[in-house]
Amino acid sequence: MNHLLRPMRLLALPGAVAMCLGACALAPTAVAPTPAAATPAPAPSAPAAKPFATFTNAATTVQGGTFDGFDYAEKAGDAGLLAVTPAAGAVRVTGFIGTAKGSTWAGIGLTVQGAPSGAQDLSRYTAVRVSLASASAKTLRVRLVGTDAATLASGCYPVFMQAVTPQLRDYDIPMAAFAPEGHCGSNARTTAATLPAVVAIEVADPTVAAQRRDVDFQVGAISLPR
Repeated sequence: MNHLLRPMRLLALPGAVAMCLGACALAPTAVAPTPAAATPAPAPSAPAAKPFATFTNAATTVQGGTFDGFDYAEKAGDAGLLAVTPAAGAVRVTGFIGTAKGSTWAGIGLTVQGAPSGAQDLSRYTAVRVSLASASAKTLRVRLVGTDAATLASGCYPVFMQAVTPQLRDYDIPMAAFAPEGHCGSNARTTAATLPAVVAIEVADPTVAAQRRDVDFQVGAISLPR
């Protein structure tokens, strides 16, 4: 008897497995939850900047500062300022630079006072942001101007030569990039010594060519990123 039952037990196992497989096929498949979409990080914003000079068509800036054009040359008559024309957003400066009298250096420029209150401490700012364009030169000189008249007259406050295009656009010039010009020697005023008392920012076209050349450049808004 036991001999006959043993094969029946063995045959029952495949049937049970078949029933389980059928039932399992009908059971719903668990679906893993879809992870929530990651929120993109906000784009970094431009460094906060303090307005130094904002131009309109008025004779002063929005901040109340004045601006004025100038010319200089090794020999009198080799540079001439023609016009300083303010407009909404920028000031246009025109003039000429020549060598008829034998000058080896000359230029046309614009001095922009930051505010009517006099010198400002700019030592906590990281750069000068200035909007520039030139129809006549590939570089313009940007200078930090301090309170000492003799240092200004000798051209020994720190400068940076900024490459420009005919289209008005912003340039960020790090304070660390400003340096006195090579001719200054012991008269040079360092950037660190100038920043605690800046009365103006100067922009000039100092390019002297073999022939007389016209000067035509624009200076737009000036601000100070922290």
